[in-house]
Amino acid sequence: MQPSPLAAVVTNPQPRWLLVLLLGLAVIVYAGNAGNDFLFDDIPALSGNELVQISGARFDEWRTAAFSSNAGPLSRPLTMVSFALQHVLDGEFSARSLKLGNLAIHLAIGILLFFLFRGLLGALVLQGRVQCHAGWVAAVAAGLWLLHPLHVSTVLYAVQRMAQLSTLFVVLGLFLFVRWRSRWAVQGARIDEVVAAALWLFLVVIFAVLSKENGALLLWLVPAVEVAVYRGRWAGRRLPLLASAGWILLLLPLALIALIFWLSPETFLGGYAQRNFTLEERLLTQSRVLWQYVGWIVWPNILSMGFQHDDIVLSSGWLNPLSTLIAVLAWLAVLALAVWQRARWPLLLLAVLVYLVGHSMESSFLALEMVYEHRNYLPSIGVCLLLGFALVELLRRLSFAGCAAASCALVAVFALLLSVRSHTWSDDLTLSRTNVARHPASVRSNYFYGNALLRQYRLRESLGLSEKDAEASLAVGRHYMELMHQRDPADIGALVMLYYLDSLFFPELGAQTDWLSTLQAALPGRVLKASDRNALQVLAECMGDGKCATEEVEVEKLFAALGRYSLTPSDLDSLRYSYLQASGAPPGELLAVLEDALARAPGQLSYYPYLLAQYSELGDAEGLLRSAGQWMQYDTNRRQLPLQRQLFAGAKP
Repeated sequence: MQPSPLAAVVTNPQPRWLLVLLLGLAVIVYAGNAGNDFLFDDIPALSGNELVQISGARFDEWRTAAFSSNAGPLSRPLTMVSFALQHVLDGEFSARSLKLGNLAIHLAIGILLFFLFRGLLGALVLQGRVQCHAGWVAAVAAGLWLLHPLHVSTVLYAVQRMAQLSTLFVVLGLFLFVRWRSRWAVQGARIDEVVAAALWLFLVVIFAVLSKENGALLLWLVPAVEVAVYRGRWAGRRLPLLASAGWILLLLPLALIALIFWLSPETFLGGYAQRNFTLEERLLTQSRVLWQYVGWIVWPNILSMGFQHDDIVLSSGWLNPLSTLIAVLAWLAVLALAVWQRARWPLLLLAVLVYLVGHSMESSFLALEMVYEHRNYLPSIGVCLLLGFALVELLRRLSFAGCAAASCALVAVFALLLSVRSHTWSDDLTLSRTNVARHPASVRSNYFYGNALLRQYRLRESLGLSEKDAEASLAVGRHYMELMHQRDPADIGALVMLYYLDSLFFPELGAQTDWLSTLQAALPGRVLKASDRNALQVLAECMGDGKCATEEVEVEKLFAALGRYSLTPSDLDSLRYSYLQASGAPPGELLAVLEDALARAPGQLSYYPYLLAQYSELGDAEGLLRSAGQWMQYDTNRRQLPLQRQLFAGAKP
């Protein structure tokens, strides 16, 4: 059979132009839908975080900005510095500017992926294990990753720069490893060259981890690439000892995890006290979730994507639901097939290993939320490479006209899906409305949409809403809080918001249901979510300022129940202080609450600014100086130095 006219195209030495075209398409779609709304965690992490909003005039501002995040055990300082730098350059935080910064990182990763994929494919072609034009496959695979609608929830969610920067450095580390390792497979290397390469990789790992902790997975992905691609090849021949070392390094993390679990099970189990599922339930459920992720990558159905996925059914056993056992067996079968056929299908083994290792931290034993789409940002790269290879192989078998039509159609479909999904993420209300439409059983989707409508009501004047439209937003917002309560009658956030709304706006509805008693009855055994805590804060202020008319005895009963079932003493002290402050309590009474709270937990740094304010109100210079000294004593890392400087010198941090 005569070769297709496409053969001349796929041997074109300029596939970079395809990458440039796809990069430009990504810029057009993402930039056109960036919007200027802060979403969800953007507010506490960025717009509500004064420590990262620096002028850049003092070096110490950069230090405190770097460690101003509460995310992760290391505070992700490199990412926070990038946010601080953008604040310095722009003079303020603009949600659109931050998202465009994320887009720039996304494009940089896409370019790196092209060179990484080309290097991997080049090594496999040289070994005779794959027949393809490495440049074209690399461009198509990188384009699939760049335009994939699954990644919208990472690129257009400002705070997810943490995942982006971590991925950037991991991909950079893999690119460097592949570049060196491909040369060593042919020529070998001196020991000093290997040591120098290892030091460079270690430096990249540090940058990746300081962006987000799962950057440490670079150390596990390197042996995954070694096993799948190089298989112990060195200086033109295969060294069995080197091949065995690759497998040992690949399996070593599993042994370390098992050892840690055996020696200190609380390391993994401790976090589950704050979750409504167990370790076993999480592991079983993740076997199904990982297949859901694969489905989204291979067949990007944007109708099932979304920000909240708390409507997923937990796997309480191997057969409940039955799909749990099927999912586990399917993973074992795919892994066995990939290992068995690793010589014939190296890209399959590479895709499986990169995917599973990439998900090993956030989708396994740690007590994290069940489902988040941004977790696929790094793990999807291996699957995209496999898909890119398969697509190019299919296109090669078409006529020139058929290939051109199929290629244009594929690009158009991905661009359309990306555009539709990006538009969904362009503003808070559209995103929340879309989430609840696609996930009506999700309690959180109902909460976030209701909350977005209530925020629209509060901002009705600045938004220019008519009185009729504003009242409609309020009524529909309450309706979704009611739906949230129907989905989960014991949800604390729903009960709090219904009591709050009925007290302020719908007293006739409030008279029909004793929301406060229902709330107290729901507390035993209930694990509070972040939205629950935010709602309780709103309730405390509402009861304090009298808008939610509540008898003092009822307030005390609620606080007692919260202290007995739900809140730590420190959290309860904070809630009580908010209530008293909103009620206009005198400084002496507020001071007593703060002193009691600090007596129980002296290291609670967040209390000290309020303590100093109350001593200042009373004119108690001795108490002011004593509290300032304690604050500085417990702030051993001097992370709140800008705030202290602001309070004492009047300077803006």
